[in-house]
Order: sequence, then C-alpha cells, then structure tokens
Amino acid sequence: SNDFEITVYAGGEVLGGTELSFSEVFDQGKPVVLNFWAGLCPPCRAEMPGFQAVYDQYQGDFILLGLDVGPFMNLGSNRDAMDLLRELNITYPTARAESRGPVVQYGVLAMPTTVFFTPDQKVFRAWQGLLDQQRMSSLVQQLISASA
Repeated sequence: SNDFEITVYAGGEVLGGTELSFSEVFDQGKPVVLNFWAGLCPPCRAEMPGFQAVYDQYQGDFILLGLDVGPFMNLGSNRDAMDLLRELNITYPTARAESRGPVVQYGVLAMPTTVFFTPDQKVFRAWQGLLDQQRMSSLVQQLISASA
C-alpha cells in the first residue's frame, strides 16, 4: 500500500486522531488537500496565511492537512515547524510525516508542494511551488465541485 503514518501537531479532532495513517483522513468522505511544508522553507511560510484564510472559508467542505517534511528535505526540524505554526497562528490541521515515504510517493521536488485529492483518494491536481491565496481558493473550489 502507498499509505503513510502521520503524527498530528494540531487538528486531531478534524482528522480523526493524533496518530493515524493518511488514508484514515478520507474516512469522513471529504476531499483532502495535502500540503508538504517545512519549518525553514520561506515560500512555505509565505503561502500559509493564505491557506489559513481559504481553510477558514471552506473548512466544512474539505480537509486541509499541512504535512511537515522538513527533516527529509533538509529544511528544518519538527521543532522549527511547530515554532512556525505558533508564529503564524495556523489552526488548520497539521502533522509530521513519520518517514520520507510520502515525499517519494508524490514526487516532492520543490517545496512547498500541494496535492489535491477527491474523496476516493484519487489525485485531482498536484501543484509544485507556492500557491497564492487567490489560486488556492480557485483550486479548492474546483476540487469541491469535482467531488460533489
């Protein structure tokens, strides 16, 4: 299986637990947006407030999961990641990857990378690099429509 384990920083009540496999995030039948980020990644930092705004707007309709892969990309420790979440007041669900598996599986070469999934766990869209708030909002709307 291509599943992978995550340990949740925040948002466990949304995700359905604090230690879980990525596939379990789909148990609620919602589309999922998986954002690969790291604590010492300037473009990740730059896009996160916009992601927060989009999440606040559509949070009932999709699940956003920010996945810290810093240690596997040489872009900071899990502690750096948690410090960044606190600094930016990020409240959407975030977790750390327990292995580099998802980085390999989704071909994460650029950071950040964001993968959009329909509720049946199929990849709808993958975006390499920074997503500004307007484009993120547009892609989330497209994903929600495609998932209806």
